[in-house]
Amino acid sequence: MRILLTRPQAQSQELGTVLEGHGIEWLGEPLLRIVPVPWDPGTLAGKQALLLTSPNASRELLRVPGGRRDLPIHVVGPGTAAPLLAAGFTDVQAAGGTAVDLIAHVRRRVDPRAGRLLHLSGHDITRDLAVALAPAGFVVDRVVAYRAAAVERLSAEVMRAISRNRIDAAVFLSARTAAIFRDLVITSGIADACARMTAIAISRKVATELRPAVFSRVVAAGTPCLDGVVDAVLRVASKGVPGPQGG
Repeated sequence: MRILLTRPQAQSQELGTVLEGHGIEWLGEPLLRIVPVPWDPGTLAGKQALLLTSPNASRELLRVPGGRRDLPIHVVGPGTAAPLLAAGFTDVQAAGGTAVDLIAHVRRRVDPRAGRLLHLSGHDITRDLAVALAPAGFVVDRVVAYRAAAVERLSAEVMRAISRNRIDAAVFLSARTAAIFRDLVITSGIADACARMTAIAISRKVATELRPAVFSRVVAAGTPCLDGVVDAVLRVASKGVPGPQGG
């Protein structure tokens, strides 16, 4: 089985390595370029904890020279925690995989009276943590550490592979990458070829962004996290019991 991965390059490599361990071939086609945005690490001072909602934010934090490794950090899920734990951060707590999970986690685990929080994020966010946590008494500052720029076209290699039925499935971990892929296959004139592919999305919401492109099957992960996506890929690869359907 050959899978198309649409995450930024470093993240596709990580996921691809996991899939290789299960005998699955993959082809990377990053639909977003992660561009660092200059920010002042001094904004970390005086904050009781840091909030991160993507592995890209973790990597930008790791760019800070001499950063504290004991800083309390609450992250959206295990994939965001992994780079920090590997780098020696000692106080990293992961929520269940979504921003909603992180909000609930912070409400349960953090005292709003203990000080301000800092959300280190990308330019584009799907949920404003400051707004969501304000009713519970939290004050959350936000600093933009990177932006994700969409690619303008699919590579010739990937367009050939899709057109010649050499990709069995494509994986989408965000609504934005799903929408970018949908628009690019339509404008490239290869949307009809997607009808021979399976789409695997991290959630039903992400799956809906693929419309009106048509796939042979759209599978949503049972849980909205990287492990859930891997499980969905393995179900498709083995042609086992179908997972939750989306789109």
